[in-house]
Amino acid sequence: MSGSKVYSPVQASLGAFLGGPIASVFFIKQNFVVLNDDEAVKKTNRYGALVITFFISILPFLPENFPNMIIPIITIISTRLLVEKFQFTKEVISNNDDLDFHSNWRVLFVSLISLVVFMIIGVSLLLALDFFGVESLL
Repeated sequence: MSGSKVYSPVQASLGAFLGGPIASVFFIKQNFVVLNDDEAVKKTNRYGALVITFFISILPFLPENFPNMIIPIITIISTRLLVEKFQFTKEVISNNDDLDFHSNWRVLFVSLISLVVFMIIGVSLLLALDFFGVESLL
């Protein structure tokens, strides 16, 4: 089978779990690129940037006893639902000769890069807060 490569709902949600919201936005956006839906690509970039900014902004203010898995679970569920509702299901990809799955290794690689970028941004924010004297959060 050969054709345009896309991310299945499971690949995108697993990638979102490993790579966080940056990976989620990437996988959703790439599927819209394959669909040639420029408006959806723009919306994904716009809303994705807002969600990423929101998550990064609230992280330093969450209490220490806040459950660690809440944000990853929200990211996983929302990614899977968005891919299934607005893009493809696994069955649609499997039954369509014009579509093929991306490699799971690619999903892992993109997720790890996204995680590193997310951590760099998060640590930079914490250092900036410390620099400006907001030490009670650290």
